[in-house]
Amino acid sequence: MYDNPYPLNQPSTENGACRPHPSAYPQMDYQAISPESTGLHNSGQQRSFYRVGRPPKPCKANLIRQILHQAYRLVADSNGVYFLVPNCGGPVLMLEAEMIAPIIKHIAASTNNRDVSDQNVRDALEIIRGDYSDFSTIGNGRTWLDNYDNRYIALNGKVMMLPPKQENMIQPELAYPYWHPANSRPFHTMYIQGHSAMDLSGVRIIESYVPIPKDRDLLIYTFMVLCLMPERQQLVLELTGELKSGMAQLQDIIKRIVDPVIKENAIRDTPTKVRDVDQKAWRHHVLNLEYVEDGLSSAVQRRMFELLCKSRLEWKAIGCHEITSSLAVRRAFLLSSLEPVITQPELVELTLSLEMPSPSTDKTGKASSQCHTQESLPSEDQSRVFNAMLGLLGKAHANIDQVLLDRRVPEGWHDLCRIGMIVADTLTGRAEAFWAQYEAYRNERLCEMTEEEPIAKAVVEYLRINGITEAIENPAGVWLAILTEYRPTWVSDSQWPREARGLGAAFKRAAPLLDAQGITCYSNGKRGSKRHWVIGPIGLAMQHF
Repeated sequence: MYDNPYPLNQPSTENGACRPHPSAYPQMDYQAISPESTGLHNSGQQRSFYRVGRPPKPCKANLIRQILHQAYRLVADSNGVYFLVPNCGGPVLMLEAEMIAPIIKHIAASTNNRDVSDQNVRDALEIIRGDYSDFSTIGNGRTWLDNYDNRYIALNGKVMMLPPKQENMIQPELAYPYWHPANSRPFHTMYIQGHSAMDLSGVRIIESYVPIPKDRDLLIYTFMVLCLMPERQQLVLELTGELKSGMAQLQDIIKRIVDPVIKENAIRDTPTKVRDVDQKAWRHHVLNLEYVEDGLSSAVQRRMFELLCKSRLEWKAIGCHEITSSLAVRRAFLLSSLEPVITQPELVELTLSLEMPSPSTDKTGKASSQCHTQESLPSEDQSRVFNAMLGLLGKAHANIDQVLLDRRVPEGWHDLCRIGMIVADTLTGRAEAFWAQYEAYRNERLCEMTEEEPIAKAVVEYLRINGITEAIENPAGVWLAILTEYRPTWVSDSQWPREARGLGAAFKRAAPLLDAQGITCYSNGKRGSKRHWVIGPIGLAMQHF
């Protein structure tokens, strides 16, 4: 194999500068050499020498190295992940053949008119891993923050920046290297003139194309802004309803605004394994699962929860068990189904579950709607929505750390609520408009969840009917006798605890639901052989904090 004497980014021994590409050297015109001049005529092994017009052609792996050397430099981040950073700015390439082989093939074909195989690419990248690399911090995601809280976003082929506590974007002097999921298509927006160019209420254009769940519009717009702030706690947006309710259209619009992709905008093959979720997370910033029919396995739901809260994505090449790259990421999820499919308790706590309005019908029984019939926004309206979303993102970026929550919200919802107050104040002039929608949603959701938890339902009924205003402490056995009188009629014997030990486990499951409704439920230790539980309304002073 031809050994390239100019490895990628190998500094010279004189001044540390990168060696020039071999093409920078003048081509040598080798003259014919006679056997007599070499003394080989006496050895009995006569050899023919021919005039050579250029150096030997390198193998394809080294050809790829030479091509990449001209346009990229090799760097490694703090986690030891290798990237190829373009010399002229733009998205970086992670040094994983399965991710970047199509890009490298295109470069080889367009610059040298050569076809290279996947194996050629793998060989080249394996060699490049051993070359000298610089250290660099690489941005990760659709938008990202640097160490100084500057927010960057790749927009219209340029990287734009929101300085700390500022709402307006500027173009930074220095290009910032960044990596996007492999399937990402760059954000693009049309230049719009006139009064509507900076109209942040333009986000409401969505409502003219697809029905929005009643009195839940601010929650949806807030979720969209949250998706563009991946350093914050992410959530699942679960849409339920009939097939003709517009779920797919709303999913499509949200996805195209917050995470435009090259292909597979909607994931129709429901993930069944953790590996499936990870493969999609490498290709998407927001995973859009369309019409989940058969539910989600507990393993998949646990992985979704981990990715919402920041987790490591580990890359293993096909047929290899070694982890060669890993990233710490957050991923938001958007899914639709006929009925709620999120069942894992931790994930339920981080799910915004909204029911789509049923399609209205006219006198002939046909579905009627005031919305447009297009499945996607036309390019101009999509640009108006996206520009409005960028404006809301700027306001959230500048003000989120100054927003104080004056009431009690569940763990994991603080970021959404802070952004929601900013969005509501911008669109309606009243931050309280967000709280009206949020609290109505939470109460509705808690009622639904309480109905599915027999002990929680019995506790609520016991406190309501008896007008209990202070917390009460009783042994578990006494509570079992009390609450059995308030057992819901739909509960079978197998769903109701038979002894005090089983009641304790049910109390632990019900405690988060009750806590969200202002009811305390906790164990106060044992008295002899009996465990005591304290149940009752939380003091008024503690209900908002």
